[in-house]
Order: sequence, then structure tokens, then C-alpha cells
Amino acid sequence: MLLHEIIIRRVRMAVFPFALCAWAIFLAAVPPVLASEPEIIVRVTNAYPCWSPSGSRICYESTADGDFDVYVVDLEKGTRHKLTDSPGRDGTPVWSPDGTRIAFMSDRDGHRQVYTMNADGSDQRNLSHNEFVEEHPFWSADGKRILFVSNRDTAAENLDIWSMAVDGSDARRIAATPQVETYASWSPDGSRIVCRRMLSEDDWAVIVMNADGTQAHDIAPSPGVDAWPVWTPDGKQIVFASDRAGKSCDLWIVDADGGEPRRLSFDDEHDERQPWVSPSGDHVIYASYVWYPGQPFYEASKILGIKIGD
Repeated sequence: MLLHEIIIRRVRMAVFPFALCAWAIFLAAVPPVLASEPEIIVRVTNAYPCWSPSGSRICYESTADGDFDVYVVDLEKGTRHKLTDSPGRDGTPVWSPDGTRIAFMSDRDGHRQVYTMNADGSDQRNLSHNEFVEEHPFWSADGKRILFVSNRDTAAENLDIWSMAVDGSDARRIAATPQVETYASWSPDGSRIVCRRMLSEDDWAVIVMNADGTQAHDIAPSPGVDAWPVWTPDGKQIVFASDRAGKSCDLWIVDADGGEPRRLSFDDEHDERQPWVSPSGDHVIYASYVWYPGQPFYEASKILGIKIGD
């Protein structure tokens, strides 16, 4: 059975709109392709899933064809389409609020830049057009601006939060700190921003701030990794990944104003990252990683989903 056949069959088995508590969409790995050289193993990484506003499609990045490209799965039809095909990495895709376009990061021109394209992969445009690192795009609720992180005007490794118009003009820096900020997103009402702030190499925090960058604070303080935060559709809670319960990351949920987080997933064998909440607010999709240190392809991941519950 071919990889794409397994993917399609698994999608069709899911009960739309996801009545099952846990389900797998994408195959994590394929067996060794060279029996005479068993140390060379091909593993597929599927990551950064994002639900469409209608809830009927999911876009994500994958190494299914060798390097990272952007794919979309139609959950109603059980089909998968590859939207990008460029050298290097295309990834971290996110839908526009009306579902007609997708913003993503690409290093096809030698630098990580913010791009947009139509939902069918056509009309791919570089919005950044510079020699800096610019990535992790996120749309405003009205679809007029894109939030992103960039090291323009900063030290080489220090990413700050910026926004720009959807044509790439009118870039504005929102937060300027000594730390690296990534994975920033506006709240549904546009009044606040959540991001991952890297306090040190091994200490990351989930930070909520006003939309102008003021009053930034850690909403779930804990030593270690707290990362990849995303808002629930009502803006009242934030889902994020954290290793606070053990060596690997699990998914947690916390009130947007802070408080005691509640654990959503309990998988001590895999690293669970990059959650995205369904438009209905009752399910989360995420990437579940397995690590293979010291091998040519050192990670594999599949995209899973769980119910948030009460």
C-alpha cells in the first residue's frame, strides 16, 4: 500500500467533524528503502498543522517528497494535495480568515521569508524581499495584516515581533526585547498577542502581551520548555506544549489571563508540539515526534488529534 493511500484511508475513517477522541491523519514513517544499507532510513516529518476556518481542511508541512513542502488535506473528500515544490524549506502554513489564501515561510531565495499563496497553491508571493530571517506568519482577524517574527534591525539571532500589510508594506515592530520571540499570534479580537519567548536555551515561556507589545507577562511560569501557544477560538484560553510533567512535551491548556494549566495529553513516549485548535473549539491537532539522534533523518512525526474535553 502506498503512503498516500494510507493517508487517504485514515482520513476517511475519521468521523467528520472528529467525533473520535483520538485519531491519526498522517503516517509518521516509512520502512527502510535500501535493504542492503539498513542504516539509511527514510522517515517522514509532518508538522505545523493548521485548520482551515471552515474546519474542512488542514494544511501542514511535510518531508513526504524529500524536503519540506506545504500540503493540504481535504477532510471531507479524503484527498491530499501538495501546494509548494521548491528547493529548501516551505513550512509553518496558516490560513487567511476567509480561507482563500495561506501564509507560510520559505527559504527558496536563500533567506527565510514570509510568503502568501492562494489556497490551491497558485500565486505564490514573497512579502519580505530582504536578507533577514522572517518567519512564523499569522493573519489578523480582518485579513488585512500579517504578524511575523524578524531579526531586521536587531542582532543576528534576536527575533522580534512585527506586523505588515498583506502586500508586504507598512512593516511595524511590535515588541523589541533582548530575547528571541517566535510563534506569535493575535487573539481573535486582536487585542492581545501570545508568543514563545526563549529566556535561555533550555527555558522557554508562553508570553501574553497587549497588541502594542506592552504589559508582557508569562501566563504559566515553569522552568523548561513552554512553547507553541495558540488561542482557542473564543480567545479565553491558550493551548501550548510543555515538558513540565516529564522529559517530553505534552499539550496543556491555560486561561489567557494566566492560572493553573490543565494537561490535555498523556504520551510519555512522544514529543507533542505545534497544537492548533479546531474552529469549533473542541478538538486540537498537533505534531507527535519521535527522535532518532545521530541518524541521517533524526526525527519523524505524525499529525494527531484529541478532544479538549471539559
